[in-house]
Amino acid sequence: MSDNIKKLLLEFICRNFMVDEEEVPLDKSLVDAGIIDSIGLIEISNFMEKEFNIKIEEEDLTRDNFGSVEKMVSFIKRRIES
Repeated sequence: MSDNIKKLLLEFICRNFMVDEEEVPLDKSLVDAGIIDSIGLIEISNFMEKEFNIKIEEEDLTRDNFGSVEKMVSFIKRRIES
């Protein structure tokens, strides 16, 4: 399940923020890496809600949940399982 979530998330990031997959750090902040900004975080959260049928509240938009691709995958898994 994690691999499929990661694949879909990376495809979205690459397509919408015009980066190659090799340029996307899996364990670092996409904001700190200069790939996305705060609007990008909103776009990613909207994608996650639609693609994975989960609800994301404003207070969920933290570094613990959105601080890296790996953290986003873990967050999505937790939401799907709960």
